[in-house]
Amino acid sequence: MAYFILLFLPCVSSVRTLIFVPSYGRVISKEPYTESRKVLTTEDKECKFPFRQGGRIHHHCLTSRSSKQWCSLTHNFDRDRQWGYCAPEKTQLGVIDPTSLPPTDPCQVNPCQNGGVCTPIPHRRLFECSCPENVTGSVCEQKKCYETVHLHYYDIGESWGRIHLRNVEQCTCVAGEIKCERVRYTMCRSNPCQNDGTCRLITATGKEVCNCRWAYSGPYCNFEPEAECYNNKGTYYRGVVGTPVSGARCVAWNSDLLYDEFHVGTVGASLLRGLGEHAYCRNPDKDKMPWCYTLNDGAISWEYCNVPSCVMSVSSRRIMPFAVLPTTKKPNPSKPTKKHVCGKKHKKRLSIPRGRILGGNSALPGTHPWMAAIYIGQSDFCAGTLVSSCWIVSAAHCFFRNPLRSQLRVVLGQQNINVTGPNTRTFGVEQYVFPKQFSVFNPTLHDIVLIKLAKQDGRCVRRTPFIRPICLPDKSTTFPDEYCCTISGWGHMYEKAEGYSSLQEAIVRLIPHEACRRQDVYGNHVTADMMCAGLNNCVDACQGDSGGPLACARNDVSFLYGIISWGDGCGRSNKPGVYTKVVNYIDWINSVIRRKPKAS
Repeated sequence: MAYFILLFLPCVSSVRTLIFVPSYGRVISKEPYTESRKVLTTEDKECKFPFRQGGRIHHHCLTSRSSKQWCSLTHNFDRDRQWGYCAPEKTQLGVIDPTSLPPTDPCQVNPCQNGGVCTPIPHRRLFECSCPENVTGSVCEQKKCYETVHLHYYDIGESWGRIHLRNVEQCTCVAGEIKCERVRYTMCRSNPCQNDGTCRLITATGKEVCNCRWAYSGPYCNFEPEAECYNNKGTYYRGVVGTPVSGARCVAWNSDLLYDEFHVGTVGASLLRGLGEHAYCRNPDKDKMPWCYTLNDGAISWEYCNVPSCVMSVSSRRIMPFAVLPTTKKPNPSKPTKKHVCGKKHKKRLSIPRGRILGGNSALPGTHPWMAAIYIGQSDFCAGTLVSSCWIVSAAHCFFRNPLRSQLRVVLGQQNINVTGPNTRTFGVEQYVFPKQFSVFNPTLHDIVLIKLAKQDGRCVRRTPFIRPICLPDKSTTFPDEYCCTISGWGHMYEKAEGYSSLQEAIVRLIPHEACRRQDVYGNHVTADMMCAGLNNCVDACQGDSGGPLACARNDVSFLYGIISWGDGCGRSNKPGVYTKVVNYIDWINSVIRRKPKAS
């Protein structure tokens, strides 16, 4: 019997690593990468690089469970589910002949021009170029055209309409130069132009073009180039800052790499929310300030942007925009004033992660702010769940060797294994506590442990958008069979995989207890203190996910319903994941967490 079960078995692809090299500046084009070669499938269809699978971004063919190479036929496999097997390398058209490349790193002498960044293709002696926003081509050798009216770079061959010096023109990018000619036009039937812009309809193409007032720019007059700050919590920021705090580059709001996230295809009235064919910072979800999506370690991520607030100090007086002035209006007594301070996640994805996407999906920062990465010694790793300012809940079997407290390190707010940043906090451990029934001789029984964080400056966790506790259920809390809950963790992407993944998430269904105790499943190995969950063999936990949460939500509030404990392999047929049933230990948890320290 193996205990561990951690996360997500892919049903097609077993390769998850990819190399991401950031480019410079804003990404205005629809796709933030330029492919350096054409790869065909066995049916002579073109692979589309980069493509999204399971929330991750891939730049080369992946290996399936049958050891065949495959690729997506669109930039978004998660959405379109179109794929094919990659043809053998020697039959590819347009691929650089590996024998013509030096036996060493092909990027040792950078072949990418105009500031392009070279990335080697693993095991192929090939390379790709990530180009700055103003150039294109396989080695970034071709200049794009910058349209000052739209504040937009157009690729070679692209056409667009504009109003320039009161003339309606049709323009094309030719060899890096803008070529325009005056065209016939008529009045628009409706006006898509914002901020009192006027609209004209090009007769030949049927395209609408906008003439903007002096303070506005962009195809729909939805940019304010001179805007230097945000107000109203940033919701109406329409400036042209396209750089997050880290200095990475933003992904365009119309990128095919976005799927469940906020973008022009999923958000109603996207233009009114400031979204469009651009990568400027916006705030479509009423967050505290403008932000944008980024690519972080090959996965879709997000960050706040370097846009200051319009609240400022002038002559020692605090000046605030009218829209955010404090009000003296009394609260409505009919509305409850108590709100959950636990179990709330940061939403930057429109729908819940679906288990059908090859086992799991890369989680966005803040989606599971209660996740704790627990490092044990030099090589062991488990997950845990923050349940209060100073306490983590995890699996007892992770600690059955009784490691020294000095060997333990807990990281909160972490997205990638062994990677810390501005959103993470690292703590030592003051103590860890087993239930009295736990025995190292049978570690799957009563598989729960409480970990107390060592305080820093007199306190433990300070809540942030990326670090906050999950709610503990009441003793009477129940979620029905077949209810959809979420598992998350950094564990192996498939059984016997090497290394860990970035934070992953997936949906699993609760399985009836009697079904899990069938002799062809786990029999009497599953006790009343355990529960089972799984879905269609494709979603499961795996090594490295132990101790992580099975989180069930009600009214947008998440509760720690189970702890990832054990299972037979990862995602095997008829072998679901087994979880410690948290409600059976609530009295013990509360007695430990609320216990007053003994007098010295």
